[in-house]
This record gives sequence, C-alpha cells and structure tokens, in this order.
Amino acid sequence: GLGAVSAVALGSAAALTANAEPGPDERSLPRRYDAEHVAAYFADRPCVVRRRCWEVVRQVTPLLLRLLFDWKMGALQDDAKCKAYAVEVREVLADLGPAFIKAGQALSIRPDLLPEVVLKELQRLCDDCPAITWAEARATLEAELGQSLGDVFADLDDSPQPVAAASLGQVYRWKRKRDGSIVAVKVQRPGMAHIVVLDLYILRRVARFVRFVVRQISWTRVDHVVLLDAWAGGTVAELDYENEARNQDRFREELALRMRGRVYVPQVDHCLSTRRVLVTEWIDGPRLADCSPEVIRRLVPVGVECFVAQLLDMGVFHADPHPGNLLVKDGCLVLIDFGLVAEIDKVSMDAIASSCIHLISADWQALFDDLIALQFLPPDADRETILPPVQSVLQQGMRAGANIRRRAQNFQAISDDMNKLFFDLPFMVPAYFALITRALCVLEGIALVGNPEFDLFWSAYPYALARARALLGSRRTVELLTVAAAQAASQLTAEERYAVWQSGPRSSIGTTDALNG
Repeated sequence: GLGAVSAVALGSAAALTANAEPGPDERSLPRRYDAEHVAAYFADRPCVVRRRCWEVVRQVTPLLLRLLFDWKMGALQDDAKCKAYAVEVREVLADLGPAFIKAGQALSIRPDLLPEVVLKELQRLCDDCPAITWAEARATLEAELGQSLGDVFADLDDSPQPVAAASLGQVYRWKRKRDGSIVAVKVQRPGMAHIVVLDLYILRRVARFVRFVVRQISWTRVDHVVLLDAWAGGTVAELDYENEARNQDRFREELALRMRGRVYVPQVDHCLSTRRVLVTEWIDGPRLADCSPEVIRRLVPVGVECFVAQLLDMGVFHADPHPGNLLVKDGCLVLIDFGLVAEIDKVSMDAIASSCIHLISADWQALFDDLIALQFLPPDADRETILPPVQSVLQQGMRAGANIRRRAQNFQAISDDMNKLFFDLPFMVPAYFALITRALCVLEGIALVGNPEFDLFWSAYPYALARARALLGSRRTVELLTVAAAQAASQLTAEERYAVWQSGPRSSIGTTDALNG
C-alpha cells in the first residue's frame, strides 16, 4: 500500500544520502578512547548514526512497553511468561551487538536482582554469542598474521568451529606447529571498532541529555558523561589485543608473587599476537561456576583475595571477571581475559581500605571523611545534613548481609533510599569507581550462585584489615576491631552472645597478638 511505497522511497533517499558519506575506516579510529576524535569521525557519517538510533529504538521500545504493561498487570508472576520475556531480551541484546551483550552479561550473575529463569537465559550471552563464519575469521587471521594458517597451526580442519564465541571475538583451540603445544587463538570480529564506537557515540549523547535533565531537577553532581567515558575507555581498550597481551603479562608476574601458586595466569605468545589476534596457552579445566559446591567454597575466597589484592595493593584490577573468565585447573584458580582492566591511584587505594574498616566498625564520622577522600562528596559537604541518611542506608545494607531473601525483601527500600540520596544530596561517582563497582558486583554474583551464604564484604575484610594495620597502626586498628565487636554483639541473641563469650577471649587475644606481631 501507500505506507510500503513511502517506506521504499524513504529508504532509497537515505541510501542515496548515505552513499555520499565515507564508509567505515577503522584505521582512523584511536586505540585509546577519545570522545572528541570519535565525535569528529561520526560528524562525517550522520546517516550511519541515524540508522543505528532507529534500529535500537525499533527493537527495544516494543519490548519495553509490553514488559511494563505486564509488570503493571502482575503477569510477570507467571514463570512461563517470565521465561518467554527472558528469551526475547537475550535475543534482542544479541541482535543489537557488543555493547548491549555486555550489559546482559553484567546482569547474568546477579541472583539477588533477577529471577533464576532470567539469569539462566542471560548467562547464554557469556558463551553462546553468535559466531562469525569461518571465511570471515580466516580472512582476519591471515591478514593479521601475514601468512597462511597452515604454516602456523597443525591439523586444521577445512571449516573449524570455535570453542567459544564472545561479543567482540571468538576462540579456537589449535596445535601450534613449532612446538606441538595446544593454544587458544582469539580472533576479533570484523568491523568491531566501528560498530562499538558508534554505540558509544550514541550512548554519550544520551548521557549528555540525562545529565542536563538530572541537574535541572536535582542537586546531584553525578556526571553521567564522565561515567560513560570511563566505561567507554575500557570497552575500546578491549578491542586492542596487543594491549590485552601486555595486561596479561603484568598480571601473570604480579599474581605469581602475591598469590603463591593459588592463582594462575596463562602465558601469551607475543610472536603470533597482533591488534586483532591473541594467542595464549590453552587451559583444560571447567569454569569455577560449574564446579562442585566444595570447590566453589574453597576457591571463591581465593578469588576475592586475588581481586582485593589487585584493588588495594597492585593498583590495577581485572574489571571483567564474568563466569567464563574464572576457570579451575589442578585445584588452582585460573584467571583469563585481560582486555578490560583499570588502574587506581595510591591515595584511592588507601581510602578504600580505610572505608572498609570504618564501615564494619560503624565509625560513621571517619567514613564520611573517606567519602570525601574518594571524591564521592566535595570537601565542603554538609556533614550534619548528609551523614544521617547515609548511615541509615548503609546500616540496612549491612544487616541484609549475604541473606538473599532478606536482600530481596529490603532491596526496594534500600534502592529507593539510595536513589533519594544521590538525587537530593551533592554526591558524585568517580569515573574509576564505575569499573570497581562492576567488578565487585560480578564477583559477588558468581559467589552467590555457588554459595548462597557467601558475603563478599566480610570475605574481603581480612585483607582490608591488613592494609588498615599498615595505614593506621596496630593500636588504632585494635580499637576499631573492639568497636566492631561491640556493634556486632548488640545484634546477637542471648544464646549467641553466650557462645561468643565462651570462645571470645581466646579469639580476641589471638587477633591482638596477630596485629602486634
């Protein structure tokens, strides 16, 4: 009909206009994210931007409207309906590409936020992303390596299948010809730099609009554009496999010293690695999340200690520890995929360690100073106005602990309070903290899947305590521990207090001796 004719006419006009635009040119895109450079790149390609915006709106809007309607009607209580929506959400995210797939991956390990039926569906995004064809992969591999694959790898099939396909690339398991060892070969999807940066460019424009609206209607100082730029920087860095190889070498060396054989990082073959191809040692072993509960309970604390060591000691941390990146081999935790890492300065490392101790000991005045040091609050923040609501919200979160049911019951109230705090008070979120928060959420989610009683915060406490001793000295640390013990005792029943009293003296002496020793 007339509508179809109009659509064809509009499409033809858009195609003619688009033909006047330059095509994708990944060589002109920076290896490090540069918002001004990206804006200049897409200023010459307005039709590309408009088409992508329309594609996202066309796919997302109908789903969101139906989801909102069914939620209002209470229809999401039905498991079959929830399952159907979960499948549709996964398919839409996969169709929209890498930026949206990564958002789904971040949610796929949050059992305290989403029902199990949704988690299982979203977890497929971690390992079951659509693979590119062998012809596309081979063309990229031979162009990057500068030689025939048969000269480098042995026993290649005519059409090999990848062992895993992720949002940015896919992995093959091949035998290296020169020494017969088995290696993992990761090849990037064609055109990824252009596709990813286009989505980031669009999201940055959305962030500018959100920042303007929020600042008009609230006192919040959160800079949504700065947060987006921090995330975009990490995402663009993931596209450079040479940068990932350097990251992997650094973590391999640093963790070998700190974790003493409990965490292993595979070796990189730099001779065969380029910007779009990464060759590393192959690891035969299951994912940590797929292991027995006993193995999970034994190795999750190792993973937490590993991450906290990165955060509080190394000054650089793995910001993408999703389930597919944590493997187990010979009883050892194996960490892979170092495309997304972030650095943190010494002042912030010390402030994070102090804030952990002050939060557990309920030293709210000192915690307020930590928030200023971490740049969550400006130096002139009104302590009397801000501290009471912050204290109330944090106490609710601490009481919820690792109890998922209690979290679920309190989550809406805590979420509402936190939203109100950030809306009404002059809070900021430092750019680097966005990646820290993401990594913490991922680690806790993995742990909760295997061990519902796990509490990330308390598991990190021993390492934070050691850092606190170095920062504050033994005497001040013992004082904080005494306050924390009193706070905990006030929450116990009479029977629980009696049990603590029976074992407490010996335990307290041991703690004091350890701090002084």
